[in-house]
Amino acid sequence: MTSEDFKQQFLPHAEKLYALALRLLTSKDEAADAVQDTFLKLWSKRNELEIQNNEAFCVTLVKNICLDMLRKRRKNELLSDIEQSVNEKTVNKQIETHYDWLQMQKLIKQLPLQQQQLIMLRHVKECTMAEIAQQTGLSEANVRTTLSRARKLLREKFEKLNNYEYNGT
Repeated sequence: MTSEDFKQQFLPHAEKLYALALRLLTSKDEAADAVQDTFLKLWSKRNELEIQNNEAFCVTLVKNICLDMLRKRRKNELLSDIEQSVNEKTVNKQIETHYDWLQMQKLIKQLPLQQQQLIMLRHVKECTMAEIAQQTGLSEANVRTTLSRARKLLREKFEKLNNYEYNGT
């Protein structure tokens, strides 16, 4: 098929195809893109096609292209919704984590001074047991025992505080 034959057979349907695409997509730019894609597909397959009714074939082709575009749009909207939901959950989790950290800081301040010091050295400054023992003058075994007791006490107080807030009692 020559370009002249192609123009004579398919281009007269351009306005009807555009109107259909615009009705389906409700966007002038997307409708124009759909019609252009239709003609590109027709041109690329021009020597393979055996079409009985050019207009009906073009209408079906543009309709299918529009439906593909709508599916893609819907998929993108769903992905955007999912992304927004994930972002909201992340923000909520960050707020909860920050609130929990503030609560934990208050609980740490309620510990005996030595336990406060060891918790801060180990979990805030991330010192090793050997470094803590060296800084405090305690044995490593004593550091481990004292930290274990401090953590247990913090865990119990934190759980009690959270259960109290959750139950509202």
